[in-house]
Amino acid sequence: MSAYPFATRFMLTKGCQCMYFLPGESGMAGLVCGAPTRAGKSFCDAHRRETYQPLKAGRIYFRDASVVTCDDDSDHEPDLTEIVS
Repeated sequence: MSAYPFATRFMLTKGCQCMYFLPGESGMAGLVCGAPTRAGKSFCDAHRRETYQPLKAGRIYFRDASVVTCDDDSDHEPDLTEIVS
């Protein structure tokens, strides 16, 4: 039995599958977890717990040379357009 029963090639994943790359995998043809996710989330619950680090309230964060403050511990997963812009 595989440790990742839902393993899927990154290029073949759908919006409701975990996009966490498996160890030793990367790129468009790499394998990802593929387990079901909650609506609007990129990772399954197990990988989300492993990777999520909440923002600290009141701390100043820099992004694209502008100052952004975080006043709460919101769980926001940026989409690609936010990362690139």
